[in-house]
Amino acid sequence: MKRVLLVGLALLGLAGGAFAQLNMTLLSHIQYDANGNDIWGWVAPDSTEYAIMGLVNGVSIVSLADPSNATEVAFIPGQYSTWRDIKTWGNFAYVTTDQSGTTEGLTVIDMSNLPESVEYYRWTPDIPGLGVLQTCHNLYIDEFGYCYLSGCNLNSGGILYIDVFSQPGTPIYINHGFNIYSHDVYVRNNRMYTSEIYGGDLGIYDVSDKANTQLLGRQQTPFEFTHNSWLSDDGMVAFTTDERANAPIGAYDVSDPEDIIELDQFRPLETLGEGVIPHNVHVWQNWLIISYYTDGGIVADASRPTNIIEVGNFDTFLGVQTGFNGAWGAYPFLPSGTVLVSDINSGLYVLAPNYVRACWLEGVVTDAVTNLPINGVMIQIVTDEANGDDTNAAGKYETGLATAGQYAVNFQKEGYEPLTVSAELNNGVLTILNVQMVPLTPVNFGGQVVDAATGAPVPNAKVLMQGELSSFSTTADANGIFSLSNVFADDYEVIAGAWGYLHKNIASLNLSSDINVTIELDRGYQDDFVFDQGWTATLGTPAATSGAWVRGEPNGTFSNGSAVNPNTDVDFDLGNACYVTGNANVGGIGDDDVDGGIVILTSPEMDLSAYVDPFVQYNLWFANTGGNNNPDDQLVVKISNGIETVAIETVTQSLGVWRDRSSLRVANFVDFTAGPVTISVETADLPGNGHVVEAGFDAFLVSGDFVSDLETPAVPLADAKVLPNPFVGSFTLDYNLGLHEGELVVHNALGQAIATQALAAGSGLLSLGESWAPGCYFLQLRTQGQLLNIGKVIKQ
Repeated sequence: MKRVLLVGLALLGLAGGAFAQLNMTLLSHIQYDANGNDIWGWVAPDSTEYAIMGLVNGVSIVSLADPSNATEVAFIPGQYSTWRDIKTWGNFAYVTTDQSGTTEGLTVIDMSNLPESVEYYRWTPDIPGLGVLQTCHNLYIDEFGYCYLSGCNLNSGGILYIDVFSQPGTPIYINHGFNIYSHDVYVRNNRMYTSEIYGGDLGIYDVSDKANTQLLGRQQTPFEFTHNSWLSDDGMVAFTTDERANAPIGAYDVSDPEDIIELDQFRPLETLGEGVIPHNVHVWQNWLIISYYTDGGIVADASRPTNIIEVGNFDTFLGVQTGFNGAWGAYPFLPSGTVLVSDINSGLYVLAPNYVRACWLEGVVTDAVTNLPINGVMIQIVTDEANGDDTNAAGKYETGLATAGQYAVNFQKEGYEPLTVSAELNNGVLTILNVQMVPLTPVNFGGQVVDAATGAPVPNAKVLMQGELSSFSTTADANGIFSLSNVFADDYEVIAGAWGYLHKNIASLNLSSDINVTIELDRGYQDDFVFDQGWTATLGTPAATSGAWVRGEPNGTFSNGSAVNPNTDVDFDLGNACYVTGNANVGGIGDDDVDGGIVILTSPEMDLSAYVDPFVQYNLWFANTGGNNNPDDQLVVKISNGIETVAIETVTQSLGVWRDRSSLRVANFVDFTAGPVTISVETADLPGNGHVVEAGFDAFLVSGDFVSDLETPAVPLADAKVLPNPFVGSFTLDYNLGLHEGELVVHNALGQAIATQALAAGSGLLSLGESWAPGCYFLQLRTQGQLLNIGKVIKQ
């Protein structure tokens, strides 16, 4: 097995540049040639510290006799398993695997002879009434030497109680707990905390009597996917992780398991909302040491569990900040204080932490006139270190930093004058800063939305004002008149729009007093989905059970570092909204995607008869993954003129990005003068397929000249007819171009040009279609910059 060892001095330069770090110093690093998983530590009788690193193909034992030169001294091979978990008791390490098909049970490693050698065997007992132990997801060994196995192939994944202290190195089955699947388990003082991931609960049990497990209480965690938990030093607070994108570390007062109280939710603010997933949390002297996947190892001060502050970090993963990559585990319990981080992709990191207490800043914000608390005030300490909070309904805020100093603190809230106050912050000290904010005098904004060409009012136009802190919107009346009262003075971006018109964007409007404006809209069809302009979301046959089209700012979901549902709209249009298939803020790729049927998004009707040669433009998103690992779904865009409906674009390739802009000539598919035109976007995950399907649609536009805008009348300068139609062998095109030359263009049903032919001035007969396959074709004549749609011909 090939391993690359990178030691302290060689990587310190990298750590200062490529690796983000705060109060964490890299001592050494081992890169393996296999992916990693869990990490644990062990201290030998001679006080030598060791790292025990789980890998997909076994267990690596690393000597930390010189932490700046971590050295592998033993490797225990094993069956392939993405999941390994490790704990120690005495001179023995106990290892679980949880890969489907593995049969290792509990691996017992005798480390008495390290660093010279190790011995190991697999404990796979046939437990009466339960069966043969083969896999477990996790384990924990309490202070009494009881081992708790969780997520095993027995007892429906409920806890198994094992004695590993009576006969060291020889596990003895004692009993089992409730048959409720437990993903992870922590035990102290005979009180067991199980992470019941599929129920989304932290379960608390009394296991004083291993023959009579008693439920004490249960708490649902924020994202209902409880992955692990750990206790504070005094045992009064439990900290939990939910293995979901954007999920927090939950903090709960568990002093009374029958009345559990949430105290705080911690998230790394530097990557807030970017889809980062927490994995495991541990507690050492009331610091949280967290493996936060793509954020690496995070240290947070939880000594004030109502205001948890990040005080250290070391980012081990430099790729996309999403998905199940990066830091799997973090171990902080070595006597030296050394922290071990296992990275799935890049191996073992040996780190020296500088544990500091947070500089806490807390207070209450009230109205300077009424003295009432203000909800929703944004508080920001001015520094490069991520921080901030919003006041609650009582006007209270709680924030802080890792680094002491004199800072400016900004307070902002719509309707109030911004406020900046100076504060001195010190490590381990709570600074109370209560402030009052002065309310602004409101002003009025109004006017009329009119047609830029005619000056006629645009009825029911939408108007949106967006400032740094405030946002206001309204709909004009039948005369295009709009009014917004009690608007706060600020600099605003004003956007107006209506179906049948292009958006109008006033990039900067300083509103310091009452003002009325006239907003002129140009004709056209455009929708950046800033407004609801009447697109309809429907279900097809069969009807999907989830993932219906919805307009809004997209909430991203991620799989293995790749986006599945978009987390932003396209970056060049107005606003932040688009249409996506399902947009629940749940984090899991399969929680609100398209399932069980068809979802359809349809535009309002468009009268395109005034265009000379219209094109439809838009951007698509389509991700198709998972299921049976052979996803075969598709996204189809269709156009209809009320007479016929034609597919204009079909997407089958899965990409976790917005695709290049589509621009398609309408006349290649339908006669746009025959009736109102609509665009529809359709995708499906049909019953039995079980794939993940997510789609997006944004930045819609119809481009092209209008007939009335041409310098010369837009009357046909050519004439043509087709005989016969439908045809079998060939057909005859009878055309007349008058005094001008022209060109014939033929498209197939997919919109692909299959033939072009220059035509001389005057009239003529042209035989076509002999070599064409049976199907539908569209003919166009071009002459003098104008387009004549001859129409559709069908070969039988």
